Amino acid sequence: MIETLRRSAAHVFVQSLETPSLSIDDQHHLLKVLRIKSNDQITVSDGAGAWVTATLTKDGDIHATSELFVVEPPQWWLCVAFAPVKGEKPELIVQKLTELGIDEIIPLAPTTRSVVRWDSAKAEKQTSRLQRVANEASMQSRRVWLPVVRPVVLLADLVSRSEVAFAEPGGVEVTAAHRTIVIGPEGGFAPEELDGSVNRVSLGESVLRAETAAIVAGALMTRCRRGEM
Repeated sequence: MIETLRRSAAHVFVQSLETPSLSIDDQHHLLKVLRIKSNDQITVSDGAGAWVTATLTKDGDIHATSELFVVEPPQWWLCVAFAPVKGEKPELIVQKLTELGIDEIIPLAPTTRSVVRWDSAKAEKQTSRLQRVANEASMQSRRVWLPVVRPVVLLADLVSRSEVAFAEPGGVEVTAAHRTIVIGPEGGFAPEELDGSVNRVSLGESVLRAETAAIVAGALMTRCRRGEM
């Protein structure tokens, strides 16, 4: 973590760093909730690796106070796909995967044993909501590369990806070779969804809840990318 980002009073994303402008919601959050003052140093990013330090006026205008800094993209892209679960757990999954550093998050279309089944209208609404959660978590964790939350994807469409593995008991240890890990619903994957060509990874000896499994997968993947495993 870059120390300037860590110590900033707030971190926010804008469409353009050349002409930075906050949304109404972000203005309210910084000025009314966080109570950012004109002498507080904040950091502002475009979500694609570039960022600056800045101050914020009482009217919500941003004034850059540093040169433009650029953080190189990750060594490789990491993705976690998960079967949606009940309640607010999808938001929890996206929030924690974002904080861990996952780059791409994919909700799955209903699998054989899925309990939660989003219709097309709800899926679109949920995708938009989950991207907002990812953006908010990126502000909190001081990311300068925003993760992408994809629209729901069919399980069969993920199998064709290279370096993809399903989280299943008896699988191999997660390594840097696993760039996409797929988490099933609470009941797991059905036998027909696990044909012989599917790679499998283990997330440990315990039986995990679906939301815990997604977070554990994200933690193991980012550790591998940092070279800690």
